[in-house]
Amino acid sequence: MSDPAVRRLVVGVDGSAESASALRWACREASLRGAEVHAVHAWEESCYPAASYAVPAQGRRVDFDALWRSVLPDGVQGVPVRTEVVTGLAARVLLERCEGADMLVLGTAGNEPGASRSAGPVIRACLRRAPCPVVVIRSAREGLPRHGLAIPQAEARVPAGAFG
Repeated sequence: MSDPAVRRLVVGVDGSAESASALRWACREASLRGAEVHAVHAWEESCYPAASYAVPAQGRRVDFDALWRSVLPDGVQGVPVRTEVVTGLAARVLLERCEGADMLVLGTAGNEPGASRSAGPVIRACLRRAPCPVVVIRSAREGLPRHGLAIPQAEARVPAGAFG
């Protein structure tokens, strides 16, 4: 008897509050499914090298350890979370990483309560081309529930032919 494949949820993380909400949602969902979470941050390097005569600019250095500390949820017991920083275009990286995954989870912000906002280019590309279901978590801005916790709202898209 062979072991079943590891269930995996891929989450796009960019350091924003919305991506942190998506990661928290994915961790809760992974705990229900017995899955692992694969958090991916796509890092786009500058495409153009500096001219040989230019003074080197003091580039903004990203502290990836601080990024992961700020977005990884506390208190999710028993959910393995694998983090990865990849150089490349965000949509391309996420589409590559979600091959064979159970789900791709992304975060976005809503401009006003109850109104949908057009998705950015990364989300649109993932919705069009992902080989797995895509869940877009919109940060709740409608006020807080009784216990004072913001509960993200989920919107899902299942690719044609995913169930048969």
